[in-house]
Formats: sequence, C-alpha cells, structure tokens
Amino acid sequence: MSRGSRLLGMALAVLVLASVAAASAAAAPEQPSEPFFPRSGNRGYDVEHYDVSLGYQPRSGMLTARDVIEARATSGLSKFSLDLDGLKVTSVGVDGEAAEYTRGRGKVKVVPATRIAKGEAFTVELRYQGVPRKVIDPDGSPEGWYRTKDGAVGVGEPVGTAAWLACNNAPRDKASLDIQISVPAGVKAVSNGRLVSREKVGGRVRWSWSEPQPMATYLALVDIGRGRLVQGRVGKLPTWTLIDPKLAKASRAAIASLPAIIRWESHIYGPYPFSAAGSVVDVADLEYALETQSRPIYAFAPDRTTVVHETAHQWFGDSVSLERWPNIWLNEGLATWTQWYFAEQHGGRSAQQVFAELYRRPASATGFWNPPPGHPGQAKNLFAVSTYVRGAMTLQALRDKIGTHELLRILRSWATEHRYANGDIEEFMALAERVSGERLRGFFQRWLFERGKP
Repeated sequence: MSRGSRLLGMALAVLVLASVAAASAAAAPEQPSEPFFPRSGNRGYDVEHYDVSLGYQPRSGMLTARDVIEARATSGLSKFSLDLDGLKVTSVGVDGEAAEYTRGRGKVKVVPATRIAKGEAFTVELRYQGVPRKVIDPDGSPEGWYRTKDGAVGVGEPVGTAAWLACNNAPRDKASLDIQISVPAGVKAVSNGRLVSREKVGGRVRWSWSEPQPMATYLALVDIGRGRLVQGRVGKLPTWTLIDPKLAKASRAAIASLPAIIRWESHIYGPYPFSAAGSVVDVADLEYALETQSRPIYAFAPDRTTVVHETAHQWFGDSVSLERWPNIWLNEGLATWTQWYFAEQHGGRSAQQVFAELYRRPASATGFWNPPPGHPGQAKNLFAVSTYVRGAMTLQALRDKIGTHELLRILRSWATEHRYANGDIEEFMALAERVSGERLRGFFQRWLFERGKP
C-alpha cells in the first residue's frame, strides 16, 4: 500500500512473500479526473498549496477546520468544486469575497462572486466542522478518519482524505502542505514533512508541520495520540517518529533499520526526495501500512520488509506519482520488487529465487495471476495481490531479459526524470526501451496487460 503498498494489498503481498521468501469552462467543474473514481477531483484548476488549521477534541470526536487553498485556473471558472465528505461547511470565500456554495455527494460546489479567468491564481478559504467518518473502499478496506482510544488517525488512499480535508482529491494534482493541529495537552499530533513548531495555547498544544514538496492528497497524514515523539537524523536529513507505547517493543528493530534503508535506497534510486523522514506506528483498526509522504504510518508493529516497501514508495508513488489510479503498478510493483532486491543484497534469497518459486504457481491460480497489473480493470482490484506480486515479477523478468545494471538504470532514471511529478505506464515503457536500447512492447504486453500466466 503502500497503502504504498496500500494496506490491504500490502498485507496480502507480505503474506505471499512470507510464504515463498521469508474541457469547456462550463463543463470543467464536473469533468472527472480519472476512471475509477469519476466523482473525485476537478480538472478546472490546479492546487499549488494547502494551508490547513485543524482543532480536534478526542473525547467528542469533533473536528473544526480552516482550509486555505491556493490554486490556478486551467480554464475559465464561473463555478468549481472541491471534495469534502460529510462535514458541515460554515463559510466559503474566494479571494477575500464571500462565495455561494452548495453541498452534494461528497462535493462543495462553489460559485465565486467574480468569474476566474483561465491561468489566473486564486485563493479559496473554507471553514467546516463535524465528526469525520470512515470511508470504505470498493475493495472493502477502510480509510478516511479513524477514532482511536487516545486520538485519531487520518489516512486517504485512494480517496479517503476528503473525510477531513477539503481538497482536489485526485493523484495528478499535487500541492505543498502546511498544517497546524490543535489538540489537548499531553496528546501528540503528527503530519507530513518537518515539525516547524509546537506551541502551548491555553490548555492545548498546536503542532505545526510543513511539507514543501508537492504531494498527492491521498498521501496526507494526521495522527493524534499518545506516545513518544523522537527526533533523529539520517545524515543531514531530519526524522520524526511517533510510536504508540503498546507497539514500541515489537516495532523497535524494524523502525531502527530506517536510516540504513534510506541510505541503501538512495544509493540505487537517487537522493531521498523529501526534506524529512520518519515513521508513525499506531494502534488503529486499519490492518495495513501506508506510504504517507515523508512519514509512513504502520497500524501494527512492522517488520523490516514492510519498512523497505513503504520507504521505496517515497520514490515510487510519492515523489513520482500516478496520473490515474489504473497505473497503480508503478507504485506497488516497483516497491515490492525493491523488497526482493533488498533481501537479495542483505543475505536473503535472491529475487530470482523468489520469482522462480512464484512462477511455479499454476495458471489456474486466478487470484494470483489476475487481474493483469497494468490495468486492474475495476477499482475493487486496485490492491489485488497480483498488482504487487505479478507486478514485481514483471521487473524481475525484465531484469533477466536486459540485466541488473540496465534495470537499475531504468528505475533510477524514472525516479530522477519524474521527480515531484506524475507518470504513467506508457511513459515507463518508453523509458525502458530508451535506456535498454531494446524493443520491449511485446514483453510488457504479456506481463502487464494480458490475463493469465505470462
């Protein structure tokens, strides 16, 4: 999973690995961003920055929010929409003027007092409140906002971020994030990026975090709860890690391996892409890990393999993001293969041994070989085990075909050339052919797009 693996997909993949390896201006507001979640996102504008202030009351579950969004119109806008699920909006302003708005099916539909011209920068300010709720994905797994015994967790892959953040909720629209979270004294509040300040205000504490690099909304994180927030460094890179006391002992070894994992992945894929790193380990009814940008969250005590996977997503999925959800292989296949290669380089079975063991699975094992990882077919299949395992096998088969050196060149080039941007499978295939000098379309067709055992 991410949930970088995503978590349901991540959990399935880990089990398998363990068993074998140890348009027009008027139309713009309603134009869908991508096929699996056609109501999410809006192509009429691009968000450049979110400045968010949250206040949370753990006892009641009440959230109050002020969300200031800086955006630029990609078409003329007499109206536009934002994604927000369930919460009560109390005011909306555009460029300092009150704006009309309505609600409907997870949307805030905004009519600015003055029409916004194509290419024009504008600012939207929303205030809203309520008790955020969980979101159930098409595959049945949960996301959104989770109340825990000591606070809450907010995670969002693929669309759950709108449970607590008014946003343009599509992976193609990446933006920087500043977030302030006010909570009762004695409770920690963690998000993405660097900890900027921690201020006492009455009987509460305001935690301010900043993620300056562009981020897809589904990678945003809020974790509120008790535990010890530890600051460290990986070279010059600052890290912040929060671990629920109940999981501290069981997760200690895996979390302690993060600096070595970052150094190793930086060596093969290029410099770590963000200005901070770390982890959150919290007791939450999620059952998965998620590659939330700069600071993955684990809803259980992770092992080292899971940390390798979620950290790999910082390059593949976070820095280089999807254009559309059907391209999820670019996240999960690449992160899962990184697990195999890491094990190979650190005294475990080779990636080829893992591949060979998996390839012996019969063609009749439809849940394993299908759907093809290059297009899951339906949203409910995004995090199918085939996305992870057959996805990683695609890279190992490519390695066997063109060699380790060339495969690593492809992966490093992908991470470098698309840094902080988006990409799709077609672009990845073109890059592979350019770097290797070989014709690979037939290979990718068999491994990524055809049903059954390649």
